[in-house]
Amino acid sequence: MRALVRGVDAASRLFGAIAAVLVIVLVVLMLYDVVARYVLNAPTEWGNDLNTWLMGSAFVLSIAYAMSTDSHVRVDLLYNGQTRRHIRIFDLIGLTLIVLPTVAWITYGLADHFLTAYRTGERSGSGGWNPVVWPFKLILLVGFAIFTVQIAAEIIKRAAALVGRPFETPEETTDAHGV
Repeated sequence: MRALVRGVDAASRLFGAIAAVLVIVLVVLMLYDVVARYVLNAPTEWGNDLNTWLMGSAFVLSIAYAMSTDSHVRVDLLYNGQTRRHIRIFDLIGLTLIVLPTVAWITYGLADHFLTAYRTGERSGSGGWNPVVWPFKLILLVGFAIFTVQIAAEIIKRAAALVGRPFETPEETTDAHGV
């Protein structure tokens, strides 16, 4: 079970790294698009669609990473003044009863959206480029699928911590060995 959870965490880190690279590519392409449009008076046909897709891809591929590194936004009102045990119980209940079913349902719906776009050859309908949209919908599906699996891993981590067998993070493992 621990190996599975560590594998899911590793996959989330990989997708987070891919998202970071996509942001760099996005910045370069946006700069090119702006220069082409305003300096060279030669706007691109692909700029709007591609930049939107890159930003959306970076966002959706980084969600699981944010969950795995506990760097997502929390409501302080619910967490301030609580013991670590109460926070884990609250997280376990919320993740199990609300977040996992919701995200799994969204993932299921995205699978249908992807398959429909792929089968029909759906196109963006914008600009002169008008690309097929299934590649972007596939990225949305992959991002939410890894997010769904990461939520399940987080549930396992919270439950393990509550029974006295917490998972060590890579940072804690490094610190424990003095490296």
